[in-house]
Amino acid sequence: MDRIISMADLSPLLEEVICSGGQAELTATGRSMRPMLWDGKSKVRLAPAECLRRGDVLLYRRPSGAYVLHRITAVTQTGCTCCGDAQCILERGVGRDCVIAKMLAFTWRGRWVDCTSPVYGLYWRFWLAVRPVRRLVSGVYRRLRRIVGRRKDRVSDLP
Repeated sequence: MDRIISMADLSPLLEEVICSGGQAELTATGRSMRPMLWDGKSKVRLAPAECLRRGDVLLYRRPSGAYVLHRITAVTQTGCTCCGDAQCILERGVGRDCVIAKMLAFTWRGRWVDCTSPVYGLYWRFWLAVRPVRRLVSGVYRRLRRIVGRRKDRVSDLP
């Protein structure tokens, strides 16, 4: 049976496992990594983040204490820049000392997907390429869904 445990309570144990070279599996929460990760449904497998590369998904802690699972958009000498797949705004200055773990695999429709998969490699490269126009694309998508929804309602109202 799955139990819900807050990250604040889980963090010491998680960091101990990761720092000793182990792996951990967590259920993702939040909507910032959609469409890849779904709130409360997707699981992620985490391991130590020995080297950071563009496209990696990191679990890190913000100075505010919030835990975040976001993708690296750029790596610099002082840290990296991250952004959620469903977001447009970059989070600069994520220091190496804030990084807890790196995602190795995730569940998609109930099956595990390895982050070394070529299909996944195409996904994250595409997703980073469209980041500058993501807000525009998501707005068009929402409008189309509303239009299609209205048409369905009209069709169901017909005798």
